[in-house]
Amino acid sequence: MPRPVWDGKALLFHGAQGTLAITPISDDVIRVRFTSQPAFGRDHSYAVVNHDLGAPAVKAEIKTDSTTLTTASLKVMVQHSPLRISFANAAGESLDADDPVRGISRAGTEFRIAKRLRNDEHVYGLGEKNGRLDKRGWQLGGYNYVMWNSDTPAYDSSTDPLYVDVPFFMVTRHGQAHGIFLDNTWRTFFDIGREQTDLLTFGADGGDLDYYFINGPEPKKVIERYTALTGRMPLPPLWSLGYQQCRWSYYPESRVRRLADTFREKQIPADAIWLDIHYMDGYKPFTWDHQRFPDPKKMISDLRAQGFRLVTIVDPHPPALKGYAPYDSGMAGDQFVKWPDGKVFEGPVWPSQAEKNPGPSVFPDFSKPAARAWWGSLYQSLLDVGVAGIWNDMNEPSVFIAPTGTMPLELIHDNDGQPTTHREIHNVYGQLMSRSTFDGLSRLRPDERAFVLTRASYAGGQRFAAVWAGDNTADWASLRQSVSTLLGMGVSGFPFVGSDIGGFVRMPSAELCTRWLQAAVFYPFMRMHAEVTLPDKEPWSFGWRYEAVNKRAIELRYELLPYIYNVMQQASETGVPALRPLFLEFPDDERVATRDDEFLFGSDLLIAPVLWEGITEREIYLPAGEWFDYWTGHKHAGNATINIPVTLDSIPMFVRGGAFIFRQPVVQNTGEMPGQPLRVLVAPATESEAVNYEDDGGSLQYRNGKFFKRRFHQSRGDYAIRIEASAPEGTYRPVARDLILETWITQAPQTVSARYGDNASKDKPLPRLDAATFGKSPRGWMYSEGVVTIKDSDRFEPVRFTIQN
Repeated sequence: MPRPVWDGKALLFHGAQGTLAITPISDDVIRVRFTSQPAFGRDHSYAVVNHDLGAPAVKAEIKTDSTTLTTASLKVMVQHSPLRISFANAAGESLDADDPVRGISRAGTEFRIAKRLRNDEHVYGLGEKNGRLDKRGWQLGGYNYVMWNSDTPAYDSSTDPLYVDVPFFMVTRHGQAHGIFLDNTWRTFFDIGREQTDLLTFGADGGDLDYYFINGPEPKKVIERYTALTGRMPLPPLWSLGYQQCRWSYYPESRVRRLADTFREKQIPADAIWLDIHYMDGYKPFTWDHQRFPDPKKMISDLRAQGFRLVTIVDPHPPALKGYAPYDSGMAGDQFVKWPDGKVFEGPVWPSQAEKNPGPSVFPDFSKPAARAWWGSLYQSLLDVGVAGIWNDMNEPSVFIAPTGTMPLELIHDNDGQPTTHREIHNVYGQLMSRSTFDGLSRLRPDERAFVLTRASYAGGQRFAAVWAGDNTADWASLRQSVSTLLGMGVSGFPFVGSDIGGFVRMPSAELCTRWLQAAVFYPFMRMHAEVTLPDKEPWSFGWRYEAVNKRAIELRYELLPYIYNVMQQASETGVPALRPLFLEFPDDERVATRDDEFLFGSDLLIAPVLWEGITEREIYLPAGEWFDYWTGHKHAGNATINIPVTLDSIPMFVRGGAFIFRQPVVQNTGEMPGQPLRVLVAPATESEAVNYEDDGGSLQYRNGKFFKRRFHQSRGDYAIRIEASAPEGTYRPVARDLILETWITQAPQTVSARYGDNASKDKPLPRLDAATFGKSPRGWMYSEGVVTIKDSDRFEPVRFTIQN
């Protein structure tokens, strides 16, 4: 490339091969953009929503053969000919570099870039991908992945691609991390040392090379900066974090009512029932089969009185049927995908298998703003009868055309006013459908949090929908795979994720379903699902012994909902996922770099679910620090591997020293949470603190300051333990309740006292109680089996409890 020009914002190269721009977006984010054309086209992205990440002060040093751009954090070195780009930190330590031999290459519409891959580097992310969490794989063999959203029922750990493609990856080395995001919606590919162990290559079938280098150096900072660029998950409604029950399909109405009654009779907590495609009339979106569901509004109202929400599936394939309102209005508004000659494309999906009037479907062009708005408005009829959330499926898009299983690639999409073919839109079609749904629900119910679940998406899709991992299989390998896949999705910017409990395809054994349910207590999205041919698959379907264990697992989920909601609120603010691989919290520990059979929920709960059939002992690695067995309080030193016995009931859980775990008593649904005691488990440390966040759980008023945020702090000396709660921030106040503190200590205290208010000068002793009187007394403390428990009314003001040894 010829000598470049620095225009104050970007380093620009213009030559016979095309145009290159290197633009510091911030001190830690650098954009690299290349086109084979003399000038760039429009600057358009379905993923990137924010280029305003700070105004970096950049020094440009242009020499004859090379140029260096320097920000406060990074040095970008550019060799002019042959063109090679490398990145280093402010100290000059190399972070990323083009391969000196291969660099950037282009052939026709395709491009490829080759980067150095060192043996001690680890690679994570790339969206919904199978295999190990570390994409270097075993023996540095690496993985080769394709980005092409695909309907892949009964997939296994070798299947690629799947439903959600995110062309973003993170590289870590010796605790230092950086990320690269390739913003390209065409079919893309990533070779993580598979072809050549010292090379990481990626490219696309078309479009421009447009990637962002994202510095950490901490791994969590990479995710924070990536999601600052592409957007973050909105705070979900509280009910969507409860247990969800689904199958293909629950019908007729009597079966749905019987299901709801059984949950309540057995006192197994649940918040939502999901309806698959059989609730519709002939699989037509936005309709009801009134023989199966004669009065949906009354049924939903009755379910709501029992504490259940109802979620319905909506697929993107209305049948081409005159007289069917969505088809007629869509045709009138020119809202559907077309052939190059302008004729509307029709293809077979579920409506082609309807019992009455079977026929092909048409497909909304979600890349057209008017079509997104039109489709979003159609949800009015479902909301009017009380539907609480929407499930978007089949949006890869899946079309029953062999062998591709999707739309013909030559079809034309609007592409936000710059028409293009399906080759460019395919990977973003599902993201745009969920965007249409989310925006539509938000317009129709502007004061409520919209809930959308999608099967397919693209980078940035976390702004619109939760994601589940599609049509998985009921086997032990799939249970294990669910952990590494969901961890990888979190690294890729999607915090609200889950996997069908027990597997979707085939019937699980009782043990497998229970172990999956126990692991799923810590999936951010917790739903059991089953395909149409299977027998009943509910928590009570495997006999009384397994029912009791399953019930206890779901109860644990509800006990931990205050903590879970806290962590999800943090994810909505920072982008850092709730479900975390250990390397996010312990980047300097090489032993956790490839560990994907255990994980953290938030920063303070380590979970090592039982993932193998019939085992009686579980090996667990505990990183640095002190860890307390959640169930017994037994203390373990970190940087160590332990083995613990496990039974069918076991969910191995460990609390990080210094943690505050916010809990509540078991409730049957989230509607019962107001007024329940806030139980705070305090894990010992010399000093630590945490923040508890609460709001009304459903509205958007938290954006206007209507939230309740309070800081908890502990300090421990030789003679006393002090646990404090600060004055709250925000205008929201919970319903009147008790505050219960629990902490592990080795012997019974001498006294426990409380001091209220900022200006109070005197501690007030609390009475010591026994187990029989503790529950009935308004305030006091008790000691039992190494745990001191303190109870008082929660006055929502500053308070300090002193435990005198």
